[in-house]
Amino acid sequence: MFASWKRDWRQFRLLSRDAVRQLLDTALLSRDADPAEFAIWMMALVATPTAFFAMQQFRTFAGLQNAPLEVVEQVVLGLRLFFVVYGMLASALLAALTWEALFPDGRDQEVIGVLPVRPRTFAASRLGAAVTIGVVFAAAVNLPAALIFSMFHGSHPLYSGQIPGLFIGHVLATMLGSMFVFFSLLAVRGLAAVMFGARAGGWLGAALQLITVVLMFEVFFFLPGVLGTLGSRILSGDVTALWFPPVWFAALHVWVAGSANQLLEDATLRALVAVAAATSVVVPIYLVPAAWLGRRALEKRSRERAAATTFVVRTVGKITSARPAVRGILLFAVASLVRSRRHLLVLASYFGAAVAICIASILVIEVRGTFALNTPAEWVLALPMVFLFFAVMGLRASFRIPTEIEANWPFRLAQPSLSTCVNASVLVMFTLAILPVAVITFGMLVPRWPLSSVLISVALQMVAGVVLVECVLFGWTKVPFACGHAPSADLLKSWWPAYALALYVFAFQLSDWQVAATTSSRALAWYLGIAAVLIIVVRILRYRKLRTQVLEFDAVQQHSMERLNLSGALN
Repeated sequence: MFASWKRDWRQFRLLSRDAVRQLLDTALLSRDADPAEFAIWMMALVATPTAFFAMQQFRTFAGLQNAPLEVVEQVVLGLRLFFVVYGMLASALLAALTWEALFPDGRDQEVIGVLPVRPRTFAASRLGAAVTIGVVFAAAVNLPAALIFSMFHGSHPLYSGQIPGLFIGHVLATMLGSMFVFFSLLAVRGLAAVMFGARAGGWLGAALQLITVVLMFEVFFFLPGVLGTLGSRILSGDVTALWFPPVWFAALHVWVAGSANQLLEDATLRALVAVAAATSVVVPIYLVPAAWLGRRALEKRSRERAAATTFVVRTVGKITSARPAVRGILLFAVASLVRSRRHLLVLASYFGAAVAICIASILVIEVRGTFALNTPAEWVLALPMVFLFFAVMGLRASFRIPTEIEANWPFRLAQPSLSTCVNASVLVMFTLAILPVAVITFGMLVPRWPLSSVLISVALQMVAGVVLVECVLFGWTKVPFACGHAPSADLLKSWWPAYALALYVFAFQLSDWQVAATTSSRALAWYLGIAAVLIIVVRILRYRKLRTQVLEFDAVQQHSMERLNLSGALN
């Protein structure tokens, strides 16, 4: 018996290391590069907002030096709630990113199933890897902010000398809150896999990622004010505040600091019970049905179909008189996209960002009192432009991620030209991004605006979309969904300001021009003329660039040795 346990433990450790790598690959959507550097930069990116927010509280506590006790407690409780909520959302985002790899798939079973490894040992290794990543991620997000906030928190006269207790309370509250959400979502993933199958679990993961991304964007806009109001209700003894789970863990922070009332003590007990329940539930959900889930993963067959989308794509291909090679890549790209839950998760992230920005814009417009739909307005046209921008950028990001890198041998045997790949990519973006947004915009504006204004606005929106597609595909050297992808940490470090500026110009500046073009023929002529010039210039520059480029089927590793390709015999 002891020898069997020892063997299982050794297998668990070996499989857990590989499972960590696989979960990171899934989160970063790449199997062709070492994810360590990119994962570090992702954690730093997610942890930076809370660290900066904690630094800004120096002014808050400086302004509260002479404030009444009730005011100080209300403000502090709202800040504690903010850190707890952000940590929970960050853990939810991590669970959504690793959603697809939380359970073994058919490939894992084909490799491990023939080895003398117990199914429960394999499932335990995957669960252990998920817990390890969740704990490390939660610590990276919460610990820096906990240290900074506790220092400023302890600088107030009411909390002088309590910095160690404040720090411990902050760490316990945020870490336990984060792990409660992470374990709860692991349990939901397990129940979805057992009860509804992998397909339903994939759609649930896409919905989770969409909701999480929206909330992550909105948290800094609206949450501080909402949590301040919630804090006052807690301090007044309103029991309805206990319906909000972050209150339980913020109460734990207050209890450790030694200033909790009866309501907060009850909330603290709920926090501890919730964490214990989530931890105790998630283990049997993953271990008990491990053997049955493994057999089902081997036996399942993909039933996804893309008939409706394929019909639309075929129609677009015929209307545009695309060459057979272009139509072939077009159909391959669309079928790959609609049948891959991994790529749908990528699009869900971009769609969530678009929804979050549009919600913030609508609320700002409503505060200003200029919310009107019956007349042409810049902000109305800016909303579909935001969705169009993120749809195009999301498709380009998903193009870089292969569905199955080993299955790209047909493209290697009969390599299409770069111009064919670019034209097919343009058609995919036109079909799945520009055309749907234009149709939805037309349907929403026709009942409210004059028909001429709607037609001009939709046409100008489509022209802007074509210009955007031409620009983002400049230098494109891949077959969509068929080439290796290596995530680059440089994108996180240096390119986000350029994307933010591009979004502002494309969505909010062009919408002003579009409204002017609906009433001025001169503005309309300038808009169309500049767009035509940009398309022609980009096409000419691309044609010159393509003469010196080749298709890239393999991921280009950073800081690695490259061949000079001086001899044709090596290719």
